[in-house]
Amino acid sequence: MLLLTGTWIAAEAQFGETIRTGRPGTAMGPFTVGKKVFQVQTGINIGRTNHASGYKTNDYRNVLVLRYGIRERIEVSGVLAYSSVHPTSIEAPELSKSGISAAQIGVRFNIRDGKGSGPNIGIQSRLKLNTLSKDYEQKELANITVLALSQKIGKSLVLIANTGVSWSGNGDDAVALYALNFRIPISRKIAMFVENFGTIKEGDLTSRFDTGLGYFVNNDLKFDARIGLGSNRGVEDYFGEVGFSWRMVGNR
Repeated sequence: MLLLTGTWIAAEAQFGETIRTGRPGTAMGPFTVGKKVFQVQTGINIGRTNHASGYKTNDYRNVLVLRYGIRERIEVSGVLAYSSVHPTSIEAPELSKSGISAAQIGVRFNIRDGKGSGPNIGIQSRLKLNTLSKDYEQKELANITVLALSQKIGKSLVLIANTGVSWSGNGDDAVALYALNFRIPISRKIAMFVENFGTIKEGDLTSRFDTGLGYFVNNDLKFDARIGLGSNRGVEDYFGEVGFSWRMVGNR
Protein backbone atom coordinates (compact mmCIF):
# COMPACT_ATOMS: atom_id res chain seq x y z
CA MET A 1 0.00 0.00 0.00
CA LEU A 2 2.85 2.38 0.90
CA LEU A 3 4.60 1.74 -2.41
CA LEU A 4 1.39 2.35 -4.35
CA THR A 5 0.86 5.60 -2.47
CA GLY A 6 4.43 6.68 -3.14
CA THR A 7 4.02 5.99 -6.87
CA TRP A 8 0.78 7.95 -7.02
CA ILE A 9 2.00 11.05 -5.20
CA ALA A 10 5.18 11.15 -7.28
CA ALA A 11 3.11 11.73 -10.43
CA GLU A 12 2.61 15.46 -9.74
CA ALA A 13 5.18 18.27 -9.79
CA GLN A 14 6.81 19.10 -6.45
CA PHE A 15 9.93 21.16 -7.13
CA GLY A 16 9.77 24.80 -5.99
CA GLU A 17 11.58 27.57 -7.83
CA THR A 18 12.66 28.99 -4.44
CA ILE A 19 14.27 26.82 -1.75
CA ARG A 20 11.81 25.32 0.76
CA THR A 21 13.15 24.85 4.25
CA GLY A 22 11.71 24.53 7.75
CA ARG A 23 14.39 26.89 9.07
CA PRO A 24 14.51 28.98 11.10
CA GLY A 25 11.35 27.80 12.92
CA THR A 26 10.63 24.47 14.56
CA ALA A 27 7.57 23.64 12.42
CA MET A 28 8.16 21.36 9.43
CA GLY A 29 6.58 22.16 6.06
CA PRO A 30 4.68 19.51 4.06
CA PHE A 31 6.80 19.73 0.91
CA THR A 32 9.78 17.65 -0.16
CA VAL A 33 12.82 19.12 -1.90
CA GLY A 34 11.95 17.66 -5.32
CA LYS A 35 13.57 15.00 -7.48
CA LYS A 36 17.38 15.08 -7.73
CA VAL A 37 17.66 17.97 -5.30
CA PHE A 38 20.25 17.81 -2.51
CA GLN A 39 19.69 20.22 0.39
CA VAL A 40 21.70 21.17 3.47
CA GLN A 41 20.16 22.88 6.52
CA THR A 42 22.23 23.81 9.55
CA GLY A 43 22.19 26.19 12.48
CA ILE A 44 23.82 27.08 15.79
CA ASN A 45 21.54 27.54 18.79
CA ILE A 46 22.82 29.24 21.98
CA GLY A 47 20.69 29.69 25.09
CA ARG A 48 20.38 30.06 28.83
CA THR A 49 18.21 27.93 31.14
CA ASN A 50 17.16 28.93 34.65
CA HIS A 51 16.38 25.65 36.40
CA ALA A 52 13.78 25.21 39.14
CA SER A 53 16.60 24.17 41.49
CA GLY A 54 18.02 27.69 41.20
CA TYR A 55 20.98 26.81 39.00
CA LYS A 56 21.57 28.25 35.53
CA THR A 57 23.11 26.58 32.49
CA ASN A 58 24.52 27.81 29.21
CA ASP A 59 23.19 25.67 26.36
CA TYR A 60 24.66 25.09 22.88
CA ARG A 61 23.33 23.01 20.00
CA ASN A 62 24.46 22.56 16.40
CA VAL A 63 22.13 20.64 14.05
CA LEU A 64 22.92 19.41 10.55
CA VAL A 65 20.11 18.16 8.28
CA LEU A 66 20.76 16.56 4.87
CA ARG A 67 17.84 16.00 2.45
CA TYR A 68 17.67 14.38 -0.99
CA GLY A 69 14.72 13.96 -3.33
CA ILE A 70 14.52 10.48 -4.82
CA ARG A 71 11.17 11.30 -6.47
CA GLU A 72 9.29 14.56 -6.86
CA ARG A 73 7.25 13.89 -3.72
CA ILE A 74 9.53 11.51 -1.83
CA GLU A 75 12.74 12.43 -0.04
CA VAL A 76 15.20 10.77 2.30
CA SER A 77 17.01 12.66 5.05
CA GLY A 78 19.50 12.44 7.87
CA VAL A 79 20.01 14.47 11.05
CA LEU A 80 23.07 14.86 13.26
CA ALA A 81 23.16 17.12 16.32
CA TYR A 82 25.85 18.05 18.83
CA SER A 83 24.80 19.57 22.15
CA SER A 84 26.60 20.99 25.15
CA VAL A 85 25.17 22.08 28.51
CA HIS A 86 27.32 23.67 31.22
CA PRO A 87 26.25 25.17 34.55
CA THR A 88 27.26 28.75 35.27
CA SER A 89 28.20 27.65 38.79
CA ILE A 90 30.68 24.91 39.73
CA GLU A 91 28.21 23.85 42.44
CA ALA A 92 26.12 21.81 39.98
CA PRO A 93 28.53 19.58 38.01
CA GLU A 94 25.78 16.98 37.45
CA LEU A 95 24.10 19.42 35.01
CA SER A 96 27.12 19.41 32.69
CA LYS A 97 26.96 17.23 29.57
CA SER A 98 28.06 17.28 25.94
CA GLY A 99 28.27 15.11 22.83
CA ILE A 100 26.20 13.75 19.96
CA SER A 101 22.60 14.29 21.08
CA ALA A 102 20.67 13.21 17.97
CA ALA A 103 21.24 10.91 14.98
CA GLN A 104 18.31 10.16 12.69
CA ILE A 105 17.51 8.84 9.23
CA GLY A 106 14.10 8.98 7.60
CA VAL A 107 11.74 9.64 4.75
CA ARG A 108 9.18 12.33 3.89
CA PHE A 109 6.15 12.09 1.59
CA ASN A 110 4.17 15.00 0.21
CA ILE A 111 0.68 13.51 0.18
CA ARG A 112 -1.26 16.46 -1.21
CA ASP A 113 -0.36 19.64 -3.05
CA GLY A 114 -3.27 21.93 -2.22
CA LYS A 115 -3.25 23.90 -5.45
CA GLY A 116 -6.53 25.69 -5.89
CA SER A 117 -8.04 24.92 -2.49
CA GLY A 118 -7.43 22.94 0.65
CA PRO A 119 -4.18 22.44 2.58
CA ASN A 120 -0.85 21.01 1.52
CA ILE A 121 -0.23 17.78 3.44
CA GLY A 122 2.95 15.85 4.15
CA ILE A 123 4.22 13.24 6.56
CA GLN A 124 7.72 12.51 7.78
CA SER A 125 9.00 9.54 9.78
CA ARG A 126 12.55 9.19 11.08
CA LEU A 127 14.37 6.43 12.91
CA LYS A 128 16.24 7.70 15.97
CA LEU A 129 19.52 5.81 16.07
CA ASN A 130 20.95 4.65 19.40
CA THR A 131 24.50 5.74 18.54
CA LEU A 132 24.60 8.83 20.74
CA SER A 133 27.19 10.02 23.24
CA LYS A 134 27.06 8.69 26.79
CA ASP A 135 25.55 11.91 28.19
CA TYR A 136 22.60 11.53 25.80
CA GLU A 137 22.32 7.76 25.98
CA GLN A 138 19.49 6.10 24.05
CA LYS A 139 19.16 2.39 24.81
CA GLU A 140 17.04 1.31 21.84
CA LEU A 141 16.08 2.42 18.36
CA ALA A 142 13.14 4.81 18.44
CA ASN A 143 10.88 6.75 16.09
CA ILE A 144 9.59 10.26 15.53
CA THR A 145 6.72 10.81 13.09
CA VAL A 146 5.21 14.19 12.18
CA LEU A 147 2.16 15.15 10.10
CA ALA A 148 2.53 18.59 8.49
CA LEU A 149 -0.10 20.85 6.92
CA SER A 150 0.18 24.29 5.38
CA GLN A 151 -2.54 26.66 4.24
CA LYS A 152 -2.37 30.08 2.63
CA ILE A 153 -4.54 32.65 4.40
CA GLY A 154 -5.46 35.70 2.38
CA LYS A 155 -2.94 36.99 -0.15
CA SER A 156 0.32 36.29 1.67
CA LEU A 157 0.01 34.83 5.19
CA VAL A 158 0.84 31.10 5.46
CA LEU A 159 -0.10 28.88 8.41
CA ILE A 160 1.98 25.74 9.02
CA ALA A 161 0.69 23.22 11.57
CA ASN A 162 2.44 20.09 12.87
CA THR A 163 1.29 17.25 15.06
CA GLY A 164 3.29 14.16 15.83
CA VAL A 165 4.61 11.61 18.28
CA SER A 166 8.11 10.78 19.48
CA TRP A 167 9.62 7.90 21.46
CA SER A 168 12.83 8.33 23.45
CA GLY A 169 14.22 4.82 23.07
CA ASN A 170 14.63 4.55 26.86
CA GLY A 171 11.35 2.84 27.70
CA ASP A 172 9.48 6.07 28.40
CA ASP A 173 5.93 6.76 27.22
CA ALA A 174 5.55 8.45 23.86
CA VAL A 175 5.55 12.26 23.74
CA ALA A 176 3.05 14.17 21.59
CA LEU A 177 4.48 17.06 19.55
CA TYR A 178 2.85 20.16 18.10
CA ALA A 179 3.82 23.39 16.32
CA LEU A 180 1.87 26.35 14.92
CA ASN A 181 3.82 28.69 12.65
CA PHE A 182 2.63 31.85 10.87
CA ARG A 183 4.85 33.03 8.01
CA ILE A 184 4.60 36.59 6.77
CA PRO A 185 6.50 37.96 3.73
CA ILE A 186 8.03 41.39 4.25
CA SER A 187 9.60 41.78 0.81
CA ARG A 188 10.60 39.63 -2.13
CA LYS A 189 13.72 38.45 -0.27
CA ILE A 190 12.75 38.71 3.41
CA ALA A 191 10.12 36.79 5.38
CA MET A 192 9.35 36.65 9.10
CA PHE A 193 7.51 34.15 11.29
CA VAL A 194 5.96 33.80 14.73
CA GLU A 195 5.53 30.37 16.25
CA ASN A 196 4.33 28.36 19.22
CA PHE A 197 5.62 24.81 19.68
CA GLY A 198 5.85 22.23 22.41
CA THR A 199 5.24 18.74 23.76
CA ILE A 200 2.55 16.97 25.74
CA LYS A 201 3.36 13.98 27.96
CA GLU A 202 0.87 12.40 30.34
CA GLY A 203 -1.24 15.55 30.14
CA ASP A 204 1.70 17.81 31.02
CA LEU A 205 2.24 20.62 28.47
CA THR A 206 5.63 22.19 27.73
CA SER A 207 5.36 25.21 25.44
CA ARG A 208 7.72 27.77 23.86
CA PHE A 209 7.41 30.78 21.57
CA ASP A 210 9.84 32.09 18.98
CA THR A 211 10.08 34.56 16.12
CA GLY A 212 12.63 35.24 13.40
CA LEU A 213 13.58 36.23 9.88
CA GLY A 214 14.74 34.47 6.74
CA TYR A 215 16.72 36.19 3.95
CA PHE A 216 16.80 34.68 0.45
CA VAL A 217 20.16 35.43 -1.15
CA ASN A 218 18.92 33.69 -4.29
CA ASN A 219 16.61 30.79 -5.18
CA ASP A 220 19.01 28.24 -3.70
CA LEU A 221 20.48 29.94 -0.60
CA LYS A 222 18.74 31.31 2.50
CA PHE A 223 20.15 32.73 5.75
CA ASP A 224 18.06 32.88 8.92
CA ALA A 225 17.91 33.94 12.56
CA ARG A 226 15.45 33.51 15.43
CA ILE A 227 14.99 34.15 19.14
CA GLY A 228 12.68 32.36 21.56
CA LEU A 229 11.72 31.68 25.14
CA GLY A 230 9.78 29.31 27.37
CA SER A 231 8.58 29.10 30.96
CA ASN A 232 7.43 25.70 32.18
CA ARG A 233 7.06 24.36 35.73
CA GLY A 234 9.58 26.78 37.19
CA VAL A 235 12.10 26.36 34.36
CA GLU A 236 12.79 29.39 32.17
CA ASP A 237 14.82 29.21 28.99
CA TYR A 238 15.90 31.73 26.37
CA PHE A 239 17.61 31.01 23.08
CA GLY A 240 18.88 32.51 19.86
CA GLU A 241 19.82 30.77 16.63
CA VAL A 242 21.47 31.57 13.31
CA GLY A 243 21.86 29.30 10.30
CA PHE A 244 21.40 28.75 6.61
CA SER A 245 19.88 26.42 4.03
CA TRP A 246 21.40 25.64 0.64
CA ARG A 247 20.41 23.34 -2.19
CA MET A 248 21.99 21.89 -5.29
CA VAL A 249 19.59 21.09 -8.11
CA GLY A 250 20.43 18.16 -10.39
CA ASN A 251 19.42 17.76 -14.03
CA ARG A 252 15.66 17.72 -14.21
